[in-house]
Amino acid sequence: MSIVRTVLGDVDSGRLGTCWAHEHLVIDGGVVKLVNPEISLQRVEDAVAELAPCVAAGLRAVVDAMPADAGRNVVKLAEISRRAGVHVIAATGLHHARFYGERHWGELLEPEELAALFVADIADGIDAHDCNGPVVRRTPHRAGVVKVAGSDGGPSPRDRRIFEAAALAVARTGTALLTHCEGGTGGLAQLELLDRLGVAPDRVILSHTDKVADPGYHRELLAAGAWVVYDQGLRTPETTFRLVCRAVEDGHRDRLLLGTDGARRSLWSVLGGSPGLAALATGLGRRLAGELGPAVMDRIWVANPAEALELRP
Repeated sequence: MSIVRTVLGDVDSGRLGTCWAHEHLVIDGGVVKLVNPEISLQRVEDAVAELAPCVAAGLRAVVDAMPADAGRNVVKLAEISRRAGVHVIAATGLHHARFYGERHWGELLEPEELAALFVADIADGIDAHDCNGPVVRRTPHRAGVVKVAGSDGGPSPRDRRIFEAAALAVARTGTALLTHCEGGTGGLAQLELLDRLGVAPDRVILSHTDKVADPGYHRELLAAGAWVVYDQGLRTPETTFRLVCRAVEDGHRDRLLLGTDGARRSLWSVLGGSPGLAALATGLGRRLAGELGPAVMDRIWVANPAEALELRP
C-alpha cells in the first residue's frame, strides 16, 4: 500500500480522492502579512466556509503550500481538515527570502542543518510555533511534502542552498518536492539543479508554470518527467484551459495537476472576493471535462496527485 502523509495521519493514496495540488488555506500573519496584507488568511472559520462549495463539487484533499515560518499554522490546518472533511497535506521547507528577516535561521543555517529541520517536520511533527521562536513544541501533525522557491529564470545562489537542503530531506523521507516557479519561469533550471542533487524529475512538482503561455516551455517540462501544477485557472482560465488541452494532446495527461494558488483574500468568496475557490471545479474543471472527458479528468484530479504525493522511503 502506498501512502500520502496528511496533517491527521497517513492515508492510503488510493483513498485520497480529488486533490488540488497548490492551495493556501492558512497564512497566519508574520512577515508575509507585512509584505502584502492581501496575503492574510488567518481564520479557520473562513477556510471551512470557503471549502464547503469545493467539497460539494467533489474536492477531497488539498496541498497547503505554505512552508516553515511563512504564515504556516499546522494546528489551524488540522482543525480545518477535521471541520471541512478534507485531507490536508502540509509543507515543510522555505519560501523566498523576502518573507523572512535577514537574520532569520533560514538565511544563516547550512544545508545539513536545514535538512534536519525539514526532516523533523515530516518524521516527528511540525512545531506548534512554526519554528519562529526559541522553544519547539512538536505537534502530532506532520508535513507530507517539501516546498522551496525558485527565483525569476531559475534558482539564485540563495535558492540553491535551500534546494540542496530540500534534496537531502527528500532523500531521507521519500516525500515529493514542490517548487515555486517565479512568474512561472525557471522550471527547467530547477530540474537541472535538482537532478544534480539526486532528485528525480518524477519527484518534482512545479507550481505556477501556467503563468507562462509558451507551449514549447511546457513540452520541455513535461517531457523531462516532472509534474506540473496548473494553478492559475482562477486568474487566467483561458490560458490554463489551452495549456491543459495541449498537454493532453501531446500525451502528457499523466503529468498534470490542478490547483488554485488561492493565496489572496480577493479570490475568496466568503471574504467578498471573486470568483471563489470552488470556481476551479465549477468553472474551469467543468469546461475541461466537457472537452477532454471524465476519464482524463479523473486522471488529473485523482490518480495523478495520488502518485505524485505518495511517500517513497
